[in-house]
Amino acid sequence: MRFLDHNRRSPGRGIVLAGWWDIAETFCEITLRLLFQVRVQGSDRVPRHGAVMFVSNHQSYLDPIVNGIATKDRQVGYLARHSLFRGPFGKLIASVGAIPLKEHSDMAAIRAAIQELKAGRCITVYPEGGRSEDGAVGAFQRGVALILRRTHVPVVPMAVRGTFAAWPSSRMVPRFFQKLSVTVGEPISAAVLLGDSDDGVSRLRNAVVTLHGTMGRHMDTSHG
Repeated sequence: MRFLDHNRRSPGRGIVLAGWWDIAETFCEITLRLLFQVRVQGSDRVPRHGAVMFVSNHQSYLDPIVNGIATKDRQVGYLARHSLFRGPFGKLIASVGAIPLKEHSDMAAIRAAIQELKAGRCITVYPEGGRSEDGAVGAFQRGVALILRRTHVPVVPMAVRGTFAAWPSSRMVPRFFQKLSVTVGEPISAAVLLGDSDDGVSRLRNAVVTLHGTMGRHMDTSHG
């Protein structure tokens, strides 16, 4: 079972938390695949060892699950809007590694993300700072650069497509049975990113935009 490999997949979390993460991820994946057509590409590019920061565009509340399907070999936490951390749902997402983010410059959330990475674990960051209003990839906030400067971990760009059509911010409930896609890009070293004049923020956005655009040319192909 995957959780028995927890020391590689999520160092320091322990077998109980590792097992719970896998149960929650499996339930979410099965539910999503029943309700939508999901295409996953590039999962073999997910690093098997060490801390990793995944960076993705953000279209919908569905994104953490879709991203998680692609990266499930590693147990991944993510930064999420603080208003989601209310009641039972808030406790649920916190139990699988979600970190509350109050605003783009929320230093408590950034420190928590840095701590996760320094412990050898993985996080997913949505640098746009919120869900897209039109499905396009927006400007990236600089918090991702701060995390990178403090941790020097490899960054893996990802892109999701279809989740905006399935559940845009303007809708209370999703449209079911839509086509959803997620693609994992090639890892980029911290040295390469930090060597850019803007600490790699533009390079990361360009990588996500490129993945997103490539996916658009293949959305009508078979899904699995």
